[in-house]
Formats: sequence, C-alpha cells, structure tokens
Amino acid sequence: MIGKKNLVLSISSGILFGLSFPPFNLGFLAWIFLIPLLHIYYSEVDFREKFLSFYIASFVSHALITHWVALNSGTSIQVAIFSYLALCTFYSFYWVLYLILFHLARKVISFDKIEFLLWPAMWIVIEMIRSIGPMAAPWLNLSLSQSNYDRLIQLISINEHLSAFVVIIFNFMLFNFIAYRRKKYLVYFLSILISSIIIGQLIILKYNNLVFSKDIKISIAQPVIYPEEKWNPMLKDRNKQIMNELFEESLSKNPDIIVWPEAALTSFLAAPASNERKKIQAKLKESSIIAGIPQRVYDNTELKIYNSAIFIKGDGFYDTYQKIFLVPFAEYVPFFKKWFSKINQYDEMGSFSPGDSYKTFKVNDVEMSILICYDSSSYNLAKKMVDNGAEIIFVITNDSYVGKAMPYQHFQHAKLRAIELGVPVVQSANNGISGVILPSGEVLIKSDIDQRSTFDALVKIK
Repeated sequence: MIGKKNLVLSISSGILFGLSFPPFNLGFLAWIFLIPLLHIYYSEVDFREKFLSFYIASFVSHALITHWVALNSGTSIQVAIFSYLALCTFYSFYWVLYLILFHLARKVISFDKIEFLLWPAMWIVIEMIRSIGPMAAPWLNLSLSQSNYDRLIQLISINEHLSAFVVIIFNFMLFNFIAYRRKKYLVYFLSILISSIIIGQLIILKYNNLVFSKDIKISIAQPVIYPEEKWNPMLKDRNKQIMNELFEESLSKNPDIIVWPEAALTSFLAAPASNERKKIQAKLKESSIIAGIPQRVYDNTELKIYNSAIFIKGDGFYDTYQKIFLVPFAEYVPFFKKWFSKINQYDEMGSFSPGDSYKTFKVNDVEMSILICYDSSSYNLAKKMVDNGAEIIFVITNDSYVGKAMPYQHFQHAKLRAIELGVPVVQSANNGISGVILPSGEVLIKSDIDQRSTFDALVKIK
C-alpha cells in the first residue's frame, strides 16, 4: 500500500510531467516533475512503496500525454479505451525500471558527489530501452516537453539526449534547494539554465549566419478529408474534386515539389499501369509530387501491403517509400497477429508490413527523404535518412483519427528532428498541423487545424 501523502505526491508528479508536453506546452513543469518522487525516494519508506509511487506517477503522466489514443475514431470506443488503458499500464513500468536501475547503480557507485549524474544517466538509459522493439515509444521522450523553448532545445543538436539530461539535473538541483535549503544548488540550477540558453542562442546565430547554396520551392496541401469521408464511396467524387482543386492551386505557383499527406489517395498509384498516376504526371511539367498511398507488393507468392509514399516526376519517373516504423495495434498487431487481423475500421487493407529501405530522392540538385506519420517520432530512423544524404526531410501524416491534441505533439516531433539533424523538415498533415521548420527551430510557416488550403515556402538548403 501507499500512504496518502505519497499518493498525492505521486499523482502530482504525473500531472506535472503530463502538462509539460504538447498540447499543454507547460514545459517548465518538467523541471520540477521529479521532485515529489525524489522526496519519496529519500524518505524512510520501504522499497515497495517507492515502487508503487513511481508506477502511479508514470500512469498519470501517460494518461495525460497519450489521452488521444482513447479518441481514435478509426475503431470502436471499446477498443480505443482498452488500447489507451493497456498502453498506459504497459509504458508505466518504464518509470519503475528507472527507479530500479538508479537504486542498483547507487549501490554499486557509492560516491555521493556524482549522484546528481546518476538520475539523468538512468533516465537516458530508459529512453534508449523504450525506443527499441515492437512496442517502441520515442513519442514519450522528455525532450518533447522542451520543444517550445527554442534556445534550451538547441542542446539536442549537440546530442539528442542532452536536453533530457539537463532537465533531470534541474530537478535534482531544485529538490536539494527546496528539501534541504542548500542555496548552492539554486546557484547551480541558475548557472546551468543560463549557460544552456547562451549555448542555444549561439547555435541559432551560427545557423542564421550560414551561406546557403541551394533552395527548393515547396507547396504543401492540407485537404482536411476525415477518414469517415475518405472511405465513403458516396463522397468519392467530392473528395477527388477537393484534391484536384488543391493540385491546381499548387501548380499555379510553379513549385519544385508538391506535398500531399499520408493516405492522401486511396488508389494504387504505384501499380505500373495506373492511369491516375499518368494523369497526375501529365499535369506536373517541371514539378514533382509526394503523396501518401496504399501499396500492394508480391514478395514471391506472399502479398504484402504497405503504408507508402509515392514520389512522382513529370517526366514519367516514380518511386515509392514504404513506412518503416508502424504503429502497434493500429497498423499492425505485434505478438497476437493470429488473434487479431485488423483494428482500424477505415483500413481496408488489414495489417501493414514494415518497409526496410532508407531511401533518398532527388529534386533538382537537392537530396530528400520521406517519413510517414509515426516515423517522425524516431530520431534513429530520421538520422539514417540524413546519413544516406538527405538534405531535407518531408513528413506526411494523417492525424485526423485522434482528435485535436495529438497533431500538436506530432508537429513538435518534426521540430525536434529538424534541430537534432540540422536539416529543414516539411510536414504535410491531412487536417493539420502542416508547416516548415528550419534547423534553428524557426517555424517558417504553420497551418491551423482543419484549415483546407495550400501553403507555399522557399526553403534554403546549406
């Protein structure tokens, strides 16, 4: 069991952490979220109570951060709520593992002077563990809570874990100041905070003073066609008209590339004899287009279905990228595939297969890569694209299944990838948020939710 005081502290910790994430955007609360748990850890209670305290705090935080899972309109309300509670239950064990790893490390390393480094070090270990395997969740990484602080978040351009490392140190310093009245820890906190801001400002100035050798003219379409509309045969002509109008609007600007969101089209444009693709190519002239499509591929005798993006040029060339990082229990079913065949009621394809190719495509003299939806939450995946030569990343997504909160988280992930990897990121979302983010963290353009329009930008490439 857990005492009333520690229960309140645990719930407070979870609320502070949850509210620090988008769409709440109270990132400064992440600087103090661990303080209630540190109080419990260093108090005279048995380890079982500490164990339970960390679990409760984690569950509350995940309930806030991932509440959009319960709003999934692509499935029944019963399945959505079950998935939501199951995810909160499962991912909450990572904070318990965090407690255990710190506790064991503290016994092995008995130097009190470096204890302030053990807390952030073990947190980073947990984030690394949580980012691998079929249930990977980089979506929950602490750096997302700091994404609105343009100078502080620049630390991730040095190392992708550095922002989270510093935030946990903030917690330790402030805990020691509050709990033990040790004024030197307040000085340490302010020194690290000011130093981080100065470093961030210098990184931004360095980017702003770059001499750019290339640029690319982009037109982003945000069609705002919800799933129940997209898959409704009675609305097929209306949907096609919306896409055609947006297409013509983009073409009138003579862009280098037009970007449509994930699942923008429901037809198989990658089929060799696709007439619809040929009609698009006939209109493109000097432009290219990226669009989200379903794709069927026969691997020997096995039919595989991919959530794909197609890259089309006006000269007849086309190629595809298959989404690598699939959403568990939404795009595929890990562990229980024989029990469940599909969950999403709007997905006529069943479970998707993951892609395995980190492709780059060329527009004029600019190398680019495409990420689809959940792909953009993975630093490692995006880094492989950049390592393969990508100078700009295009994210196409469809967040219209999960309410109005998750798109804000998704757009901030695009911002993190731009800063971490030093390349511009362009996002096209079905209902929002679409936009362009520079490596400095500057948002060049940004759409509103449910704003049906095209958005144009000239993006400079270093």
